[in-house]
Amino acid sequence: MEEMPTGAPCGSSEAGEAAELWAFFENAAAFYALLSSIFYLELTEEQIDGLAESGFAFPDDGSEVGDACAAMRRYLARRGPDARQDLAVDYARVFLAAGVYEGETAVPYESVYTSPEGILMQDSRDEVVRAYRRWGLAIPRDLNVPEDHLAFELEFMGRLSERIAAGLGAEGAPATADDLGAEVGEGGFADGVRAMMHAQATFIDEHLLNWVPRLLERVKKFACTPFYPAITQLALSYIKENRAVLKEVLS
Repeated sequence: MEEMPTGAPCGSSEAGEAAELWAFFENAAAFYALLSSIFYLELTEEQIDGLAESGFAFPDDGSEVGDACAAMRRYLARRGPDARQDLAVDYARVFLAAGVYEGETAVPYESVYTSPEGILMQDSRDEVVRAYRRWGLAIPRDLNVPEDHLAFELEFMGRLSERIAAGLGAEGAPATADDLGAEVGEGGFADGVRAMMHAQATFIDEHLLNWVPRLLERVKKFACTPFYPAITQLALSYIKENRAVLKEVLS
């Protein structure tokens, strides 16, 4: 598992702050990719073993992240020989609404939570497609999965994090006009990096924090193992931490 964020970057020097900021977004790119893969499909045996080996190290400090990591550790440490099947069944029940024929579900599509009708392929889907296109994320049409699936939204967050880290330069070296084809603006960031940070903050506000908390409540309701409630809580906590970092940097 990638290192969890523990707060907005801070340091005693501008160079140290820049390096910490670069490290945050480098780490975020990898962690969002991991989260995206977990929400997109049922886990394989290899993935489950890898998650167990990662340890989900985080202090039991009573925070949302700490509680989620502790729940993950407990489940993975005590998982039985049929863990892959148990989680596949739980994934189908929670995210594919298997066996749910009426009433609310925990399907992971933004439109279901943000449209008045509570159905797929609504305005949220169109809005995220526009954001993806603007920043170069293409979802293959042959997947036949609406683009406002949580896995795709997390993948987009990872792509933006990757591009922000690249714009900041290796280990936080200041981005230059030559690097990004843009002039360096206020606060030492090239305009391109600042634009990507603003885009990520806007996406968090308008396409993640507006529905993932409600998804979490439904996941808790439908899940039979602690795994998916814990990983959904972990994703939400990570998104909130990302937003806090952006708020501090952009202000």
